[in-house]
Amino acid sequence: MGASQAAERIAWTPYSRKAISIAEGRSEQNSSDRIDCDDLLIGLAQVGRGVAASVLTDAGFDLATLDSASADAC
Repeated sequence: MGASQAAERIAWTPYSRKAISIAEGRSEQNSSDRIDCDDLLIGLAQVGRGVAASVLTDAGFDLATLDSASADAC
């Protein structure tokens, strides 16, 4: 199965959709035409639920630190 066919079969969860929406909003707020990794990480962390949020919390991810570092870089 080709990559494009596989992508069509991904079942997006409500949490993943919300995280991408948050990331898209951050990207637009920063006048960017793309969603960067930090936008997506912050989106996943802000959702605060689901597997990704649990993994980030367990790994010691600090939303405030990444958010301020991301703002400084822009």
